[in-house]
Amino acid sequence: MDDTQTLRLPVTVGELLLRQIGPRDFNDLRSYWSDPEVMKYCWGPLTDDQISGTIREQAEDGVGGPGTSLYLAVVLDRMLIGDCQLAISPDGRQGTVGFMFNPRFTGRGLATRAVVATLGVGFVQLELHRIDAAVDVRNERSWKLLDRIGMRREGHLIHGSYSNGEWVDDYMYAILDSEWHDKHPHVATAVGFKNRG
Repeated sequence: MDDTQTLRLPVTVGELLLRQIGPRDFNDLRSYWSDPEVMKYCWGPLTDDQISGTIREQAEDGVGGPGTSLYLAVVLDRMLIGDCQLAISPDGRQGTVGFMFNPRFTGRGLATRAVVATLGVGFVQLELHRIDAAVDVRNERSWKLLDRIGMRREGHLIHGSYSNGEWVDDYMYAILDSEWHDKHPHVATAVGFKNRG
């Protein structure tokens, strides 16, 4: 993304709305970001101060630009059900995707659709070339989601990250912009497709 581009949010894909998180989302985010069960494959439950800090960072100028992280609230029927994160590399050409969902809304394909749309924001609006993801090998639901949406498993890192007081193995996934467009052409229009020709 160059300096003249701006994010076009919110994005609607089917019944889901993706928008930037804000102060009104604190309680909904807290309901699962502070839940040890939800966060067991991540960096651990977050404190109220950490949640507030993340929300505050999203209000700063330049979110979605090189070297920043964009947090998208995933909204269904006006209720925040999860979030997707997109960390942009310092050169603005690659990203890393992550996602977390309130367990009350899992098992319905909503996370799958939200992650595909988040990749679309990265590829279509931010013009990223490649997006990767790292997932704890024990987090089967998440790595199966990445398989389903067409991300390629590129590696298995032994003790690749330190999480919740222990070294854990990670699967590394990635997808290129051309691969995403080939696999999900119907989503490209919804997230702001411009003719690539």
